[in-house]
Amino acid sequence: MRLKGRNVLVTGWAGFLGTHLCQKLVAEGAVVKALDMCAGGENSSPAALPGCDLVQCNVANPDRVMDAATGADTIVHLAFPMVLRQRAVDAQSVADIMAGLINLINAALERNALLIYISSIAVYGNGRYVPIDEDHPLEPVLIHGAVKLAGENLCQVMAVSDGLRLVVLRVADIYGPGNARLSVPIRFLLQAMRNQPITVYGDGLDSRTYTYVSDFTEAVVLSMNSPSAAGGNFNIGGDQCISMLELAEAVREVTGSAGPVSRVERPGSGRKLHISSLKAKKVLGFKPTFGITDGLALTYEWIKDHPDFYQRHD
Repeated sequence: MRLKGRNVLVTGWAGFLGTHLCQKLVAEGAVVKALDMCAGGENSSPAALPGCDLVQCNVANPDRVMDAATGADTIVHLAFPMVLRQRAVDAQSVADIMAGLINLINAALERNALLIYISSIAVYGNGRYVPIDEDHPLEPVLIHGAVKLAGENLCQVMAVSDGLRLVVLRVADIYGPGNARLSVPIRFLLQAMRNQPITVYGDGLDSRTYTYVSDFTEAVVLSMNSPSAAGGNFNIGGDQCISMLELAEAVREVTGSAGPVSRVERPGSGRKLHISSLKAKKVLGFKPTFGITDGLALTYEWIKDHPDFYQRHD
């Protein structure tokens, strides 16, 4: 119980990452309060997160955020509008998420709490070199990455000007049980389980670093317990950069599918998002536990046990 005696405020509890993180924090002994608008979240029932004090509110509401942060020594900011992940340029969502971040910064400063800002490798853009480390140029090409980077910049300014205690985690693509977003590992698993061809775009050589959700939650706990983490930016990802063809074959192995891998023509193949987590390993003691086959197998078992889940999210 590494977090016994800690009081943690988490935003975005109703989402995939929020539910896993809150469960991890409770298991580690933390007292957890969690905020979410619950607008389309996968888990909208308080019973979904035993041991957590759940609050339904918009982080853009300064009074509700300040009240929820009472007693918190750590704030983990996960909340992010799904519409921005879907590449829509929605002005109200951008305004709300930035206002919410300002509210959380103010709450952290008032209590001298640690703010762990969950960012994304999307801040790097297409990648000029591999492996991509924290010194890589910040050149986002998606609205998701641009907004995440704006949040990073705001946090960094407040760390310099007002002494905000800050850790930034730039997370590579996360997958695992309960992931409603149809990322490539989930899409491939569903296609294999439905006896459909696994569709790979282009030549299948596009490659990515994936992160199993339990490795992500462990990285957050390590960030809370590592004094040397304060003020740092850290990439968090698995140890393997895998091509889409290799991922398709791993899914076939895990599921036992005999279905074919089907290639769909698309220009611009060969993009490689190989993410280095060396800094997190050295400073935080981060060590990914789940290889891609292990993570896929656990996700596959979860999907089999929840056959109706993706009927709601397809």
